[in-house]
Amino acid sequence: MSNSIPLFEKLTDENPEEPFEKTPRRSPTLEDVRNFVREDLTRLLNTRIAILWKNRKDLTPFSYGANITAPTSAENVFEMQELENSINKIIELFEPRLRNAKSKIVGFGSDPRSLFVNIDAIVEFENQRAPLSFPVVIES
Repeated sequence: MSNSIPLFEKLTDENPEEPFEKTPRRSPTLEDVRNFVREDLTRLLNTRIAILWKNRKDLTPFSYGANITAPTSAENVFEMQELENSINKIIELFEPRLRNAKSKIVGFGSDPRSLFVNIDAIVEFENQRAPLSFPVVIES
């Protein structure tokens, strides 16, 4: 899959004077892709937007980010499930390398606005599929 390079790395060009840069000699490994996805998801889930979108057709380049706020109470199961569902939808819309992403809020930081979320998914990379699981800290 050609989407293995982190999104923000694609947006920067270290040598703009050279229009056709050489192909890197080393292609990313599965572990590299896992790290890229982890970094991209951390950026995505910690980028706040004011624009609300309902589905893929509402998305614009300015839609990148999440409208996530910490639940009012850790005991409010419905609010926690709604937040997890929102995170799953954000991943589905913005991270094409992942399939069947499931998020689970596993705790709160010392600041009640910090959430510890575990993400489990299948990462697709160059005709390979591998399980992926890692924590993300969301500052809401």
